[in-house]
Amino acid sequence: MNWPVVAIELAVCGWIAVLLAGDALLTPRFAGLERGKRQRRLWSLAMLGIGVLAWVLGWQSRWLGQAFGPMFLFDGFAFTFKWLFLITTAVVIAMMRQANPLAITHLGEFYLLIFSALLGMLVLASINDLLLLFIALELLTFSLYVMAAYVKTDPRSIEAGMKYLIMGSVSSGFLVYGISLLYGAAGGTGFEALRALLASGPAGPNVLAGLFLVLAGLGFKVAAVPFHLWVPDVYEGAPTPVVALLSVGSKMAGMIVLLRLLYSVALPVAAVWTAVLAALSAATLLYGNLAAIPQTNVKRLLGYSSIGHAGYLLMGLCSGLLSGAQAVGFYLLAYLVSTLAAFFVVMIVPGDSLEEYNGLSHRSPFLAAAMFVALLSLAGVPPLAGFVGKLLVLLSAVESHRLWLAAIGGLNVAISLYYYLCVVRRMYLLKPASSKPIAVDGISRAVLFLLLLGIVIIGTVQEPFLRLLSSAIAF
Repeated sequence: MNWPVVAIELAVCGWIAVLLAGDALLTPRFAGLERGKRQRRLWSLAMLGIGVLAWVLGWQSRWLGQAFGPMFLFDGFAFTFKWLFLITTAVVIAMMRQANPLAITHLGEFYLLIFSALLGMLVLASINDLLLLFIALELLTFSLYVMAAYVKTDPRSIEAGMKYLIMGSVSSGFLVYGISLLYGAAGGTGFEALRALLASGPAGPNVLAGLFLVLAGLGFKVAAVPFHLWVPDVYEGAPTPVVALLSVGSKMAGMIVLLRLLYSVALPVAAVWTAVLAALSAATLLYGNLAAIPQTNVKRLLGYSSIGHAGYLLMGLCSGLLSGAQAVGFYLLAYLVSTLAAFFVVMIVPGDSLEEYNGLSHRSPFLAAAMFVALLSLAGVPPLAGFVGKLLVLLSAVESHRLWLAAIGGLNVAISLYYYLCVVRRMYLLKPASSKPIAVDGISRAVLFLLLLGIVIIGTVQEPFLRLLSSAIAF
């Protein structure tokens, strides 16, 4: 057993134990702490854990290799995306500083769930076996089930958790059935066995059925049509930090699994799955962006927007080219900073109705500017990060001779720009519903500023990020 290869996962397990002990020891009766002070100390303990994990991951970079036989693979691909998962989790925990303490009670348990979801995402970055894929995916998904329904006093949160649970269970059934078919054909669940099977000759109907069932299970994670039905209601009802983790962490986890599975295992049958993903990409783009137009709730709007972004990610995947896979990696990086910035503003602004954003520039010029930059990046306006991400996936579609798909992608840029600018219009041109200023504490302001800086730097200085992702995504 090569223990250093799984150092970051072991560190997460250790910090979950630390959080459990801290939650028990920092009870008001035991430690004599006020409620607010206890919450701040739990938050500090969670952020300290992210710092420790970042140090462990940096140290672990010298120990590339395999663990648990060939099931667990720690390579440049895993190392790069584990950093992105850590950044996502750090921002989500930072959001908790602005969370309503009356809405999210039992914060100790909530942080435990965040770290267990992080553990699932970290393992997914290193999967080299279908069984490990299922275990890690269920660890991530079960944590998100509970967090989506965490606000027990809010009927919308309970509804969100139930819908997410039901749809997630169905997708898990697809995934398990697909794994069983592939296991029966290959005689094993390891990616090496599947690679040898697909390279040995024409794939039979059982193999193709198993592959598409696995893709259906992963389509739920990335919110691709027709596996998207849970998105708007879950985004509206779940706590905003959970929605941010769903929108970025869960989608990124699903996409990197698709990258590993399709580009390192299933390339011999690329002619089949690229055609299917191209059709799904077009349907996902059109549905997500058109359905976002009439929305009056900002979280539902961003939910439908995330469906549209899944369409662009599928566009890069369906090229079947290494340049397309690298475009997906860059798009995920741009999507991470842009979406987290948008949801950070949603976390701070009181209320989820779009009417709450009327005149936001008068109540908080900083929040209005942050939302403005984040939405322009999501729309794909130069010179921001989202523009480069969309340009790369559109170029990959052209390179794979799917001009019709690139045309649909370009059309949806214009559609998304319309509903994003409707929010901008509310912030800068309409009168505010309230004249009360919106307070932003120093830490939240600093995190938002770093996210906005990332949006600008990634969009204007692309070469270092492209080089990093190109070296990591080299199957």
